[in-house]
Amino acid sequence: MAAVDKACLEMWHFSENWLLNRACSPTASCDFESGQCTWVNILNEDGPDWVLARGGFPGPPTDHTTGNPNGSNDLKVLLRQGSRTTALWWLSGNHGDSWQHAEVTVGRITQDLTIVFEASRIFDKPGHIALDDVDFTNCSLPEQRGVVEQCSFEQGLCFWAGSAEDVPEGEWTRHKGHEAWPEQGPPRDHTQNSAAGHYVIPGTHLVKGQTSEILSRTLLPSINCSVRFYYFSLNDSTAKMTTLIRTQRFGNNDTIIWLRGPSDSYSWQRAEVRFSSSAISKIVFRYELSERPKGTVALDDISFSKECAFDPNNTQLPNTSPTSAPPTSPSTSTLPGNPCQDDEFFCWESNGPECILGALRCNYHPDCTHGEDEVDCGPCTFESDQCRWTVTSDKEIVWERMRATNGTEPPTDHTTSTGYYMRVNFSAGSAQIEAKLQSPMLAPSSPYCLILFHFYISAHSAGSLRVLMQQAEGSEAILWSRSQNTVSRWIPEHLPLGLQRPQKVLFSTMNGASEDGTAAGEHIAAVDDISFLNCEINYQPPALSSYGCSFEDGLCDWMQGADDGLDWLFRSDPTESLNTGPAADHTTGKGKYIYMESSPPSLKGHKAQLKSLVLPPAGEKGYCLTYWYHMFGATVGTLKVFLQTMNPQEKTLVWQTSGNQQDEWREGRSHVTLQKVHQVILEATVGGEAGDIAVDDISFISGPCHDSDLCDFEEGSCDWQQHTDDDYDWVRQSGNTLDPNTGPGSDHTTSTATGHYYYLPSSPGDRAGQRAAMSSPLYPAGSESCVQLWYHIGGTDVGSLNVYQQSEGGKKTLIFSQMGGQGQQWRFAQAALHPQTQPYRIVVEGVTAAPSQGGGMAFDDVSLTDIQCPPREFCDFETNMCSWSSLGGGGSHGDWLRSRGASTNPTSGPSIDHTTNSSHGYYVYADSLMGQWGEESLLISDVFTSSTRGYCLTFWYLMYGDHVGTLKVYINDRKMQAAGSDKGELKWIEASSKGKNWHHGSVHITHKEPFWFVFVYQRGMNTGGDVALDDITIVPHSCFSEPLGPSDNNMSIGLTVSLALLGVVVISILIILLISKRTKMNRRAILSDEQNTVVLSDREADDMHHRTESDFSFHNILYGSSASTSRSADA
Repeated sequence: MAAVDKACLEMWHFSENWLLNRACSPTASCDFESGQCTWVNILNEDGPDWVLARGGFPGPPTDHTTGNPNGSNDLKVLLRQGSRTTALWWLSGNHGDSWQHAEVTVGRITQDLTIVFEASRIFDKPGHIALDDVDFTNCSLPEQRGVVEQCSFEQGLCFWAGSAEDVPEGEWTRHKGHEAWPEQGPPRDHTQNSAAGHYVIPGTHLVKGQTSEILSRTLLPSINCSVRFYYFSLNDSTAKMTTLIRTQRFGNNDTIIWLRGPSDSYSWQRAEVRFSSSAISKIVFRYELSERPKGTVALDDISFSKECAFDPNNTQLPNTSPTSAPPTSPSTSTLPGNPCQDDEFFCWESNGPECILGALRCNYHPDCTHGEDEVDCGPCTFESDQCRWTVTSDKEIVWERMRATNGTEPPTDHTTSTGYYMRVNFSAGSAQIEAKLQSPMLAPSSPYCLILFHFYISAHSAGSLRVLMQQAEGSEAILWSRSQNTVSRWIPEHLPLGLQRPQKVLFSTMNGASEDGTAAGEHIAAVDDISFLNCEINYQPPALSSYGCSFEDGLCDWMQGADDGLDWLFRSDPTESLNTGPAADHTTGKGKYIYMESSPPSLKGHKAQLKSLVLPPAGEKGYCLTYWYHMFGATVGTLKVFLQTMNPQEKTLVWQTSGNQQDEWREGRSHVTLQKVHQVILEATVGGEAGDIAVDDISFISGPCHDSDLCDFEEGSCDWQQHTDDDYDWVRQSGNTLDPNTGPGSDHTTSTATGHYYYLPSSPGDRAGQRAAMSSPLYPAGSESCVQLWYHIGGTDVGSLNVYQQSEGGKKTLIFSQMGGQGQQWRFAQAALHPQTQPYRIVVEGVTAAPSQGGGMAFDDVSLTDIQCPPREFCDFETNMCSWSSLGGGGSHGDWLRSRGASTNPTSGPSIDHTTNSSHGYYVYADSLMGQWGEESLLISDVFTSSTRGYCLTFWYLMYGDHVGTLKVYINDRKMQAAGSDKGELKWIEASSKGKNWHHGSVHITHKEPFWFVFVYQRGMNTGGDVALDDITIVPHSCFSEPLGPSDNNMSIGLTVSLALLGVVVISILIILLISKRTKMNRRAILSDEQNTVVLSDREADDMHHRTESDFSFHNILYGSSASTSRSADA
């Protein structure tokens, strides 16, 4: 057979047990259908020869070529060159009654050769061995590529040398195959492909944890230099072998450019690594022993490409990291064909000589015409190679560069759909390990630098993907992490870097662990298209106003966050879900906005992030960030605004709001004074299916936020003044109060620890009647109609909060007052202003009740408006929710919503309200489309003090729809709430459809403790239908008229009235008896869909309070509604 280059021999062999056969020698491929081709037997006097056979012969039942009946202990493939024989491949034992495929690398042979198959068997064991379809591939000699240094180790170690760090007898040494095999090295070298050829092996006396290194000559700064080598690796999976670039004498900043992956082969394997270095360096092959015994490892035929320039003086590496390329002698100052000077970079892909300053190399900006000065500097599409991104893992599962095909996951790359990406694949049950992909050393950057990459995480993934930053002390800071899958698509992410010194970035992925320490499931992670944005060292950010966005033409320069799964979506009309989302954008009413979709497949707790570019420090006066948001729906989650510095740990919440904020666009504002470069992050969280959150018109304005009619105390007191004739002062405060059980945990404006409000604490030294008062600036006479504010009163014996309207002359009029603790939440208050003929102020006064161990009151967000305030005891919902709040308690599913029939946003409420009897009037309704059967929505009133006359609650309600659910009225107090009841004591219930008309309801309440009303809607068996409330009135007297007094002139009137009342009572008794009898005769009617309204007296309510909730909702939940009678509260 003629000389070949790295031929591959393929064959099929068959065995049960083994028979003795002699060897033969091939010169060509053969399927043995027409004879033995050029294969011949080598006469064997001691045993049988190879025999050409068909099915039926004591051998395989069929041949391998056609599968038809045409067709031991050891089988070897030997290479003969002259008198020398070298084993290439061998196999022992029983391998079953079927054909097996084998492939043998013959290697490069520069002279004629012979291949020998040799078989042997044990004579007393029946069996056979067979061969078929022998083939040779890749046998042609290749074209030679230019090299400047190469070493085959045939004449010695060439320019390679050991390391001073090697332990005695731990250095790499040179051996022949027939000397080292099988204890220390492979049976043949790569150069000659024979047992007489030479190679090098690592130290033979290493113990666990020790290393062996072999170093090249010193390289001058080089671009796109390639090192090629062949390695042999067998039974050595626990050890680690790497190729490194060393620029410091003691290897303090070595860079791994190649890591041996899983490799167990009888053949020599080829590797090639391309690298660039701006400093003098050496190539190091490093072997580290993890466990004894050491496997079979060797290196051979190491060569360098013509792009590599060697230092003729073999200069010793410096002790510290060089800051620039060191000077070189004139005779060797340039690379081969390099026309540039020592301090210049050669743009080798240019048509003509093109040189740029060496300092421009790897500066995040392509200065060469074709951008080769940024090659291998960090950006990478992985289409050609790994761009010096290196695998640092030493486990069996590592990052691998893969080409996308229909059989891979992911099946497409991000760059071209058919290109390459880097991937890690953890199978279920594998050991829990971490795989890392490390960048080349990244140059210092501007503080506005961002890394952009695309990533993929498989469905049902049981692991995570992280981005790490290598720290100066060797530790790694987590920049980003995600464990949620990417729904079978590539997702982009931007992360701030702001490198102040050379550093490395790593992609790290780890499979999740089960209880036994193995992987909890399959996990595939992939990365593609890594790039850098705004990283040039002299980058200057644009004007602050340019960061704003109306979303008419996309996201502007804002970016989707990718660590929490959801994306912001564009929309110009109502969202697809009823009862949530805006009807149009904020900018023009006809443009676009962005929103987070809360419907499935989104789940509660999922998040969508929107990130700005990196912004400059806010400056002396800061800047005003404004944004418009829309949060309408029964299960709206939370919208937050964060400021994120370049330190991943410095993320500050500056504003947030939660829950339903009505069907309107609202403005949010934040005065930012952060004196560091930073990002603005908007984050929306899903609260439930009816919880779309929309954002529009983000803007940045230098300086503080402009004055408005709202005083939120964020920038100071808004010119409110403390009184000097009182006993205490209100205190401007942020965050928690000293006693978090009595004061607010945050302000009302921003709902964060950094927002401000005014607070008046209580103390044991208080005396009843002590005051603290603050006054607003003067307002012009007749300027406004209503004052609105938010207040917080917590604790016991806390006193009262009063709001006055005070004329410029000093006359005060009380317009609002609230006494006693109101629970741990901010509450809304509004009061009508009296007409004034002179300017006036608003005065907020806190009055102590008695010495208190804990308590306090606070106020925030005071505004005056020209809308007409309804009286405090009445709410028609025309302007707002009054003092009613929709609070979720245990088991509560969603908020009550304020809307109207003529809403441009699709809703499921009634077509008309009760107040105006038109589609333009407002009401509140419960979203019956959302939630599960039996879930509840709570509407809660202010707290009312006890009254001997009691209170009358009247309201209008609408319930329409088959099995629509149950509407109830409760009263609750602090004792019942402390015992775990969100609702309290049942007072009224309606459990069936009442048609499309509004109906009147009333409840009379007497209670010895401060209490509040709770309307509860419990969802029925069917979705859809309408449940709404309107025109709620709460007055401190009985729901019935006072009895008539005696008449001096006509006593007969009293007698007449008495007789009439007696007649009514008799008739009522007869009717009740008749209905009772009919009810007993028609028990099945109880489970029908007739009407059911029950009003409970205080005694009945007390009795029922001891029964379970299911006693009242049983018929509604299981069967619909039941028939019953209506009784008055005083019957």
